[in-house]
Amino acid sequence: MVRRSKADAEQTRSAILDAAEHQFYQYGVSRTTLAHIASAAGVTRGAIYWHFDNKADLFNAMLDRIRLPFRQMLSELQSANDLSALAQIKDVMHRALVIVQQDPQYHRVLTVVFHRCEYVDELNPAVQQQEQLNQEVQDTLTLAFARALENGELNPAIEPRVAAAAMNSLVGGLISKFLQHPGYIDLIEQAQALLDTLFLGIKKPD
Repeated sequence: MVRRSKADAEQTRSAILDAAEHQFYQYGVSRTTLAHIASAAGVTRGAIYWHFDNKADLFNAMLDRIRLPFRQMLSELQSANDLSALAQIKDVMHRALVIVQQDPQYHRVLTVVFHRCEYVDELNPAVQQQEQLNQEVQDTLTLAFARALENGELNPAIEPRVAAAAMNSLVGGLISKFLQHPGYIDLIEQAQALLDTLFLGIKKPD
């Protein structure tokens, strides 16, 4: 019975998160109330407060469903593998771009983050979490590019933190533009060429 209750609670929590994701995507964060989410999930507002403190907590939990897999992907850059450092960076960033087009959940949640969200006071905790992830991306890329510099792969005239900022900006900008105008670019077909363009400018000259 206890095991069943835990399963029911997790199912309810997932249903609330699914409803929030779709409501935020369709109507925007500021226009979506907990009453709207409860109705869409088929639960009471009390059920929402059982699982989440407020809308910011719910919003943050929704983001975690894509942030956690991305953090796992990002962690690959924290240690060397069989690939060169630059090839490793390119591989992770390529997967990060492609998944936005391939995975509907990533597409919806990132659309909310980039284009359906007003960063007002009620969402400050979630915004801080997102800024923390952005800083993790920057720091991890900087370390990976520093490894590339040590390996003689990175142009010595380019500082690792500058290369990291350029990569972070390129990927973030491409994701934002794609989500706003899906016909602008095909990330699955063109992500590799777009990344190659940046790497041509930062790799060590032959």
